[in-house]
Amino acid sequence: MKLYKQLGIIIAGLIWLASPLRAEDVPGLYEAEVPVESQARDVREVALRVALQQVLVRVTGRRMVLSMADIEPLLEQAPRYVQQFRYQTREAAGGKSSELLWVRFDKRAVDRLLNENRLPIWGRTRPSTLIWLAIDDRRERELLSNDMDTRSRRIIEQQARVRGIPLRFPLMDLADRSAISLSDVWGNFEDNLLEASARYDAEAVLAGRVAKTSSGGWSGRWTLYQNGRSQAWNTSGRTRDEVFVPAIDRLADVLAEQFARLGQNDQHEQLRVRITGIKGLADFNRVMNYLNDLALVEEARVEQLATDSLTLILSSRHGRAAINQAVSLGHTLKAETVSMTPAQSGASQAGQAVVDGPDMPAQTRPIDLQYRLLP
Repeated sequence: MKLYKQLGIIIAGLIWLASPLRAEDVPGLYEAEVPVESQARDVREVALRVALQQVLVRVTGRRMVLSMADIEPLLEQAPRYVQQFRYQTREAAGGKSSELLWVRFDKRAVDRLLNENRLPIWGRTRPSTLIWLAIDDRRERELLSNDMDTRSRRIIEQQARVRGIPLRFPLMDLADRSAISLSDVWGNFEDNLLEASARYDAEAVLAGRVAKTSSGGWSGRWTLYQNGRSQAWNTSGRTRDEVFVPAIDRLADVLAEQFARLGQNDQHEQLRVRITGIKGLADFNRVMNYLNDLALVEEARVEQLATDSLTLILSSRHGRAAINQAVSLGHTLKAETVSMTPAQSGASQAGQAVVDGPDMPAQTRPIDLQYRLLP
């Protein structure tokens, strides 16, 4: 039995090494679904406003965007930013069905709207959060896992989708069960929680303890562990929704504060970036597509091309630290220490061809950031 347990732990570990959580690309940031009573034009116009509200919160990461004094004129223009819409029917519990309006807004138009109003943009590569959640409904206690389909999990995942937060539940396989217990989560034992979370390689860990009260309501205690720090908060309400939804909102607010950046300067900052490990056209296209898709990068322009490296000029109003942070979340580039001199990074390298560049000679421009392309 002991041998089987060890084998299970090893196999589970290999599975998660092959697919770490760390950060994920969140799909559908500029899409929304809104319940509608009919397909009448006036109903659709109201639904488009609601849909744009959802998208603005998800893309900026800020709920306060909806309380801005000048938000109403922007919402009135919702139809201008619609790229596509369609009506859908969704089956509900008890055989009932509801009609939804699905909307996709034009990303460039929405981003331009946010930039013009000096609002932050949170790109689609976002940090993953592992959630350990113990629930006591006064009948039994349970620890939510990845393979459980419960009302509590559906509420949490729905709100995570609304806010654009990659959220994962533990497998609770042999490896997890040998490392952590329901009592560890209920008691919020930090050492055990973080040790059990290490295999998932998540950017953040959220530990929750939710209980039904004697009066029939619900209360929750939450602790977020991230970057060696922790912060805690409580939620309460008459229903599970009123306990889970604000907890996920708070999580999203905290992460957005760190990763959804507001332009720091009125002028675009030019960063010289060198990327090694470029072995052909496929690698070149992969890097360019990745960088151009980062919300913080306004333009990625090729300066120099060598046999195994690429030098780019990145245009951004967010600064070097923000660019480095955004890139570190993905699985495409890995930061390296800049150890070469400007002359060594210039056009004198063997096999290098100048594609384009600013007036200043390449030899005299230092490298601001350096990355290596990951396989």
